[in-house]
Amino acid sequence: MENLLDVLKALSDETRLRILNLLYERELCVCDVMETLQITQAKASRHLIYMKNAGLVKDRKQAQWAYYAMQKDDCLKFIDSLVYENLRNIELYRSDLENLNTWLKQKNSYCDERGKGAILNEKD
Repeated sequence: MENLLDVLKALSDETRLRILNLLYERELCVCDVMETLQITQAKASRHLIYMKNAGLVKDRKQAQWAYYAMQKDDCLKFIDSLVYENLRNIELYRSDLENLNTWLKQKNSYCDERGKGAILNEKD
């Protein structure tokens, strides 16, 4: 039950709900979250760490980059409904997904031109 309380606390913040919505699409780098939501690296990292500590997301490191993805757990199935039936019916969250898709297209185009796997952001 303690973990459920941590999850619910993590879901009580709008920025973390916006990040959750994005991570339901795919694994993302901290810079993807920053660019999509127009927040600082410190704020993105702080919220992602909070979500990780609550058991909502997992991370992996690749060189100096941190990537985050949703934690798949049957105990968290209720979040599917939260995202698909609630958040995605709200304009802010739909707009975030559009911003993410726009960012990823720009990022991939930039990376393809440079022959790299990820855009390097000075703030990261």
